[in-house]
Amino acid sequence: MRRLLTRALVWSAALVGVLLVVGAGALLVWSAADRAASDDRHDVTTVAAVLAVTNDPDAVRGALARTAAGTEGRLAVHLPDGTTIGVGQGTGRLTSVSTVDGSRAAVEVSSPAPPGPGLPLHLTVLLLSALLALPAALLVGRRTLDPVLRALRVLADTASEIAHRDGNARIRVTGPPELTALATAINAAADRTERLLAKEREMIADVSHRLRTPLTALRLDADAIGEGPVADRIRSAVTALGHDVDRIIESLHPVSTAAATGTCDVAEVVKTRMGFWSAHAEDQGRPCEVDLPYEPTPVPLAPDALGAVVDALLENVFRHTPPRSALTVAVVRHAGWVTLAVEDGGPGVVDPERALHRGSSGGGSTGLGLDIARAAAEATGGTIHVERGRLGGARIRLRLGESDSHHEPAVPRAWRLWRGRA
Repeated sequence: MRRLLTRALVWSAALVGVLLVVGAGALLVWSAADRAASDDRHDVTTVAAVLAVTNDPDAVRGALARTAAGTEGRLAVHLPDGTTIGVGQGTGRLTSVSTVDGSRAAVEVSSPAPPGPGLPLHLTVLLLSALLALPAALLVGRRTLDPVLRALRVLADTASEIAHRDGNARIRVTGPPELTALATAINAAADRTERLLAKEREMIADVSHRLRTPLTALRLDADAIGEGPVADRIRSAVTALGHDVDRIIESLHPVSTAAATGTCDVAEVVKTRMGFWSAHAEDQGRPCEVDLPYEPTPVPLAPDALGAVVDALLENVFRHTPPRSALTVAVVRHAGWVTLAVEDGGPGVVDPERALHRGSSGGGSTGLGLDIARAAAEATGGTIHVERGRLGGARIRLRLGESDSHHEPAVPRAWRLWRGRA
């Protein structure tokens, strides 16, 4: 781009210089010719003034010698008696003048007049000025275009960085409005692409995590089968499938999430999902307590999104606590908020701060479950709390904003709390 602009500046400056030199040179030549013609007229007038006084040849010769045209041999006088004084070829300009005795004489000026001594110098100065002005014009043009070139360079480098290295890079361009508009369009396209990629990764991660629920059920059923080659093959297949799902989840980059739009009743969703998990709790000898309100508990989440949250929380309980550990699930509605709490009698969460980050877990899992729950809570303007529960283990408490309650989002949105044993 720099070479292209430099060539354009060179050609433009050269064209302007040629036009200026030709135009100014023509004006100089015309001015010199006009000045020479004026000098010739002055010389003719001088000779005519002498003829008006005397026709003496010597006096006329003296007058011719005192004029520039006469000195150059371009001036002649044709007297009435046919005498010619000076140099004349009869092809110059003839001017008729009156003599002292009333007769007519002719003054001849040969043309064209030679250029004055200053014309070549003036033309040389003009040409040198044009040659010196060319690099100066290039320098000024380059300095004027430097901001545009810098803006283009930043635009190209950032676009390349977005495409090949860092999808989070954005263009900050100051320059002409056209480049600013182009940078804004590229940034908008990059933002949209990032959102689409985040959505795709999130969908894959969430779908993969939802597979953990039936896998957990299969693992529990396989444990209940007993011993034998068939049971071993089933357990091996379930374990391999679980590892594959874990690798899919771990291969995805952490991204921010947003729960699906819609409305559901928290108590109804929990009641439906506990029909599945209660059976497995019974198989493991887990005490399982469910406390649901009779009143509606609507929240702005799709039923599938909230069902995935319940499955994620309970799957963590079954995965990270020993069999026969107690389990309670409670839903409470109060002051525009619906609270979903899941407690267990296991060892608890060692690092609550780390557990709430996608892709991080202190218990050997993917760490996606609590992140799904956090995203769902924050999508309603609520919060998530990791606490020590009354059963001695972890209590995960989701505070969900009730539908149409028009309350402000809680700040901070993802507050973490780990209290001592209750």
